[in-house]
Amino acid sequence: MSTNPGRGATRREFLAGGLSLTMLAASAPLPAAEGPVIPLVPGPEVDEFKKAEARLLAKDQVTAASQFFKLSRPALTTRVLDGGKGDPVLLIHGGNAFAAQFSPLLTDLQREFRWYAPDRPGCGLSDKFDYSQGTPFRQHATDFVGGIMDALGLRKAHLVGSSMGGYWALLYALAEPDRVGKVVLLGSPAASAPPSQRPPRPPAAPGPPSIEGTRAALRARLVANVDRVSPEMLEASTAGYRLPAALLSWTTMVGSLAGPLTSGLTYALRPELKDLRAPTLFVWGDKDMEPPSLGQEMAALAPHARCEIIPDAGHLIWIDKPEQCSKLTIDFLTSS
Repeated sequence: MSTNPGRGATRREFLAGGLSLTMLAASAPLPAAEGPVIPLVPGPEVDEFKKAEARLLAKDQVTAASQFFKLSRPALTTRVLDGGKGDPVLLIHGGNAFAAQFSPLLTDLQREFRWYAPDRPGCGLSDKFDYSQGTPFRQHATDFVGGIMDALGLRKAHLVGSSMGGYWALLYALAEPDRVGKVVLLGSPAASAPPSQRPPRPPAAPGPPSIEGTRAALRARLVANVDRVSPEMLEASTAGYRLPAALLSWTTMVGSLAGPLTSGLTYALRPELKDLRAPTLFVWGDKDMEPPSLGQEMAALAPHARCEIIPDAGHLIWIDKPEQCSKLTIDFLTSS
């Protein structure tokens, strides 16, 4: 991997459990911050994440470059992985994950498309972000996606999103339809169910992030069969959770999502789906933490959408069933 550093229960309980890739330690301290942006601090945790990420990409035979961009809105430095060739596809990861979590999908995608995958604010090697300071979340999401496209010089791109990244992809496709080709949503976009139907919060694991804790969280929440998760994915995920201020970024985002600024996340977008111009594919695992019927319902509300259900797959479909997920995604994006 090359590096170019130059260019640039309650809703709160559901979000704390349902969108996370790790169970957070309740007693973990939150470092103080001046303003919402917290620059990533170099150190051994960052070095370990870079090494673990490189091992994950190498395991899946993904060739990726790493670039850093300074955005103006939101005003932070973000890291973007990119590779492949062809029409541009922007992938937006979920939860408190990181761009290279898409690695099993990128194995096939890189043969057909020029792909770009940013670390969302607070995640991976992007600056961390304190969401407790009143950031308007919807505007923040659309600004980030648009800012990445501008930094990359992309007039238009397909969007692939997972979980929170799926919600951000939907927001941007609704806000800037002329800049979006097609949309693929892998797994339930964040909070697709009404509050009364959302899964209860799982118990938190004590202590700092660990391989065992990451594996337990994946088994309990995010994959149908945890034995399909490679050791490299477990190591990279755990290293991502250990990055400085990663916990602050995640917990403050979860806290902000319990307030009125978010207007209910994906479920609240249903009245707007009639205006979704981009052809859209919902891909749902039959063992997702939210039922596939929700994807079918949303697809029926949008004029150019459909829902595909993959058996024996959980929330992170491309980890449970990488071949099927890749084929559905590529076939949809290349279809006329």
